[in-house]
Amino acid sequence: MGLSQDFRFKYESSSLLQDFLRAQFDNVANVDDRGDFFVFTSKDGPKFTFDCVIMPFGLRGYRAGEYFTFLGQFIEALTGKFGTVEMEDV
Repeated sequence: MGLSQDFRFKYESSSLLQDFLRAQFDNVANVDDRGDFFVFTSKDGPKFTFDCVIMPFGLRGYRAGEYFTFLGQFIEALTGKFGTVEMEDV
């Protein structure tokens, strides 16, 4: 997979974060829900893959392809739901 990045934020429980990931992006991308691991792929338009795994600090994401629009929507949704999000390349 291409680039990896940590998204650090506070969340109450893994199940609430899973619910958020299941519901938030369903109309934007195809969602492959594997429990604590989610794979998002493009529905229409430029092809991308965005994988993320739930971690104690938030999410670790891996992305490839033309992910720029999805990444913007992803970050906007995260900050809207969880507040401050710190991002770090890993």
